[in-house]
Amino acid sequence: MTGRFEEALAQNPAPKRLGDIQLRYEPSLLIGEADRAPRGALFTAVLLVGAALGLSTLGALVTHASVETIAGCALLTGGAFIAAVQLDQRARRQRRFVLNFGTTSLRLDFSSPFANHPRTLVVHFDGVRDCALCTQGDGQLAITVDFVTSDHSPQVLREVLVAHIPLAQEAAAVRLHRVLKGAFGLGEPAPPEPPPSKSVEPDSFEPDSFEPTGEEPR
Repeated sequence: MTGRFEEALAQNPAPKRLGDIQLRYEPSLLIGEADRAPRGALFTAVLLVGAALGLSTLGALVTHASVETIAGCALLTGGAFIAAVQLDQRARRQRRFVLNFGTTSLRLDFSSPFANHPRTLVVHFDGVRDCALCTQGDGQLAITVDFVTSDHSPQVLREVLVAHIPLAQEAAAVRLHRVLKGAFGLGEPAPPEPPPSKSVEPDSFEPDSFEPTGEEPR
C-alpha cells in the first residue's frame, strides 16, 4: 500500500497548502491540519468583563454589600470566565486528518457539532463509502469523506477533510481528490471489455458443383 501511495503522489503531486489546511507527508502518512481559529477580540472582551466583575465582587465583599449583590456579582464573574474558557478551547481545537497507509486507516480529529467537544475516530479504508469534491455555499470547493464506523453500522457519517478551497486551487484540489480516492479504493471502475468478435468463415463451395444459369451478369 505504501508503494502505491508513493506512486500516486508521483503521478498526482499534492500541494503543501490547500484551502484551510496544511499538508505534510511522512513515511506512509499523509497529514492534513486545519488552521487554528484566532481568539480574537471577543475572547479579550469577555476576559476583561470577567476581571471587572471579579473586582466588583471583591468590592462588594469589602463594603459588606447585601448577600444578593455579592451572589449576583459572583455568578456574573463565573459566567464570564466560563465563556472565556469555552472561547479559548474553541481557538485551541484543530481539525485534522491522518491517512496511515501502513495500517490502511483514516484518523479524523474534529469537534462535535453542538457541544464542541473534541472527538477522534479511526476508520478503516474499507469503511470509506465516498470521497467527494463539492462546491460550498460561497462558491468555494471542499473535499468531504463519507464513512461508516463499523461493518455492522448502517449509518453513513460525513466529515470535511478540506474546506474553503478557492477556485484558483481547483487543479490542486482535483489532484488531491484523485490521490484520496485511489487510497480508499474508490477509483473509477475500468470500462468493461467488449466481447470478442466471432470470426465468420465464408461458406465453402466446390467449383465443380457450380452450374451456370446462362444469364449474363447485370
